Amino acid sequence: MSSELIRRSDPRFDREADWDARQLFSEADRRMAPEEYAARRMHLWGCFALHFYRYRDPVLGAWVRRVGELFDNPAELEEWRAKFLTNEERARIRQEATADL
Repeated sequence: MSSELIRRSDPRFDREADWDARQLFSEADRRMAPEEYAARRMHLWGCFALHFYRYRDPVLGAWVRRVGELFDNPAELEEWRAKFLTNEERARIRQEATADL
């Protein structure tokens, strides 16, 4: 099911989330391209649903939606990791991501 269908079909997502996103993502995070943020930090998120909400700020909304798209697409996320991260950084992320399993 597409993200848009999930958002429209679930009333929990029928609100603006600008405040939430600004609390969860620092200004430094939001200065990164969403692809770089996801490459560096998505392994720290157990789940991600912020991209289902509405945003008054169109730039913030587009950034969050792109991060959510990458969370939902592990293959593309790995491609961005290969572009942004060193082999050592990717190895550390794999180790951190599987540490709790």
